[in-house]
Amino acid sequence: MSKSAVVIVDGLDCFAEDFEKIEISGESVKSAEFEECSFISCDFSETLWRSCRFIDCHFKNCNMSVMRLTDSKLSGCTFESSKMLGIDWTMCDWKSLLTNDLMKFYKCILNDSNFYGISMDGVEMKECSAKELDLRLGSFKNADFSGSDFKGSLFENTHLEYANFSDASNTHIDLKNNYLQGTRFSRYEALYLLESMGIVLVD
Repeated sequence: MSKSAVVIVDGLDCFAEDFEKIEISGESVKSAEFEECSFISCDFSETLWRSCRFIDCHFKNCNMSVMRLTDSKLSGCTFESSKMLGIDWTMCDWKSLLTNDLMKFYKCILNDSNFYGISMDGVEMKECSAKELDLRLGSFKNADFSGSDFKGSLFENTHLEYANFSDASNTHIDLKNNYLQGTRFSRYEALYLLESMGIVLVD
């Protein structure tokens, strides 16, 4: 049962509202706008957000798996301890935003999601399960990926300059086909990257 007095419907325009335990799994919402809103323990799995806008919003303990963000805009949003499997982030409208403030993911499950060709410089993706992501041709300069698990994720012609992979795991990144100037890796992961190029390390 929802604890929010506001019902999420088409065309809704909200500022600084708190939404708790909203369940609209599989439903469709069009042209709604949310600014500085909080979403706690909501179920948005398989929900279609069409031409919606989320600015400086906070999501915590939400199920957002396979939700669709067709032509929707996101800026400055924080996602914490949320399940976000199989999201195609390329469906968002990243180009028409006047500002594109940093996106933050903390302790989220992001597996099987598509970030192909997206520019998300400065993104924070900390202590996340980031398995099987498609990060090819994207730009993630100055990103913070610390503590995340990238098992099976794809990196190709990806801009990772000055990104932080400290304490990250399974970062199978081809040093020849990505941009890695100033990129930080933990010692073990750095050794693995060198070995993957056929470099023999000796004591």
